[in-house]
Amino acid sequence: MGYSIRLLIITLALFSCSADEDIILIQEPTLELDGRLPMDSNNHYHLELRQDVNQTIHTISGTVGNTIGLPPIKVDWESNLTWYLQDEFEVSTSNQSSYVVDGKVMNVIAPIKTMVGDTLILTGIIREHLITDTIKIVLE
Repeated sequence: MGYSIRLLIITLALFSCSADEDIILIQEPTLELDGRLPMDSNNHYHLELRQDVNQTIHTISGTVGNTIGLPPIKVDWESNLTWYLQDEFEVSTSNQSSYVVDGKVMNVIAPIKTMVGDTLILTGIIREHLITDTIKIVLE
């Protein structure tokens, strides 16, 4: 009889939770980019291009939220500006992808000095979740 009572108590304990209590809600990740540059009233960042070298290297950072319980997250990057190396090879002004580490993501841009006056539009994309963020950087 003691065994039956213990089995009944264990069974009741296992099935006493409602179905709603067993569901874990996973929120979609968020993405917020930071140009790490001065920003104007139109929310455009401003990057002064070096004229003593061909490329100006600058790091963009981002914060990715709601990553708990998700596999490693890859952020793809798209830039509207490219240039040609030796008139043959098209080169992007941005890295193509990076991975989130501890809720942070980084990207390096490298516009060239002839792009003064252009606006670099950089978009970070978490494709698996259809999440994007875009920043604009005026090249001076």
